[in-house]
Amino acid sequence: MNAVLILGMLWIATARLTEEPSLQIDCLTQAQDVKASLNTPLDSLSTPVKQPVKATVRIPEQVAVQGARFRLGDIAIAEGDETLCQTLLQIELGASPLAGQSRLFTRQQLLTRMRQHGIDPSAIQLEMPPNVRITRAAQALETSQLEQFARERLNAILGERAREWTLENPPAPATLPSGEVAFQLGSEPRVSAQSAILEVVALVENQPRARYLLRFKAPVQARQIAIRSGENVQVRIIADGVTLEVKGVARATGALEEIIPVYIPETQKTLRAQIVDTGVVEVRL
Repeated sequence: MNAVLILGMLWIATARLTEEPSLQIDCLTQAQDVKASLNTPLDSLSTPVKQPVKATVRIPEQVAVQGARFRLGDIAIAEGDETLCQTLLQIELGASPLAGQSRLFTRQQLLTRMRQHGIDPSAIQLEMPPNVRITRAAQALETSQLEQFARERLNAILGERAREWTLENPPAPATLPSGEVAFQLGSEPRVSAQSAILEVVALVENQPRARYLLRFKAPVQARQIAIRSGENVQVRIIADGVTLEVKGVARATGALEEIIPVYIPETQKTLRAQIVDTGVVEVRL
């Protein structure tokens, strides 16, 4: 019995001697892991690195543009890195509204344009409201200047009597983009004895912006009879620069510049002649 008791005590002692070193090793390993984690530098942690701000862009809530398309430089002020600022200001943002009208341009649209040009928005301090109203600058067309231009061209054709002609369709007020305005003829004027039509083009900075067809009408004059039917008239026949005068008889009554039939007794023929003076007609062959 004593022998069994002694053997049991020896077995317990042996077990403790084999377990304690393993336990000590596990505790030592855990302590080393904690120490290593405490000594790890913060730079080795996986946190995103923020880009330093290289430029500041400021855009007000409302801006005015001039051209048909606008760039960032037309609506913003950029400060900071000179090269980056020049690149930013040259970014084209889109089409301008029509003259005198406006549209919205958003902050998100600008960020998209920056990325399309290879610019990281995180490097830009953007001082801009969510929406910016873009307005196209405009000016009113001076219709009096347009009419004056047309009359000067008509005067070159008709002479001083062009002043008496009436403009039948005065141009309506119109809005043009801002810039220097000029006028030019769009085609050859169509002028007759009683009316004239002139196509006038309005240009802004040498670019055509509007076209107008202006109609002028000759003043109404009382019809003054120059020849009556049955009267003897003097007939001038003009051909190849040679003028031949013969006697004739009017077959109708007419006023100056009108055309009437005239009978020539010498040839026994009837010609159509224009009345150029009292008792005088001309025939051009």
